Amino acid sequence: MTATYHIKPHGLTEEFFNSLKEAFDDVAITINVEETRDDTAYLLANEANRENILAAVEAIKQGRHSRSMTLEEAEALVK
Repeated sequence: MTATYHIKPHGLTEEFFNSLKEAFDDVAITINVEETRDDTAYLLANEANRENILAAVEAIKQGRHSRSMTLEEAEALVK
């Protein structure tokens, strides 16, 4: 069995470890720890990206740059 947990350090409680023990009863497990990148923070860290993203969000809020299309029209755009 494989399970992936996305958790912050304060979530590493006794209850969490007890749930691991219950889920993987009596078998050896491997625990790997890696830092999870915050994609939003990463994209907004670059000034040019941040300006483009915020401008696009504002345009959407104002109803600009949006349109309705059929599935066929959408599929044609990605070909």
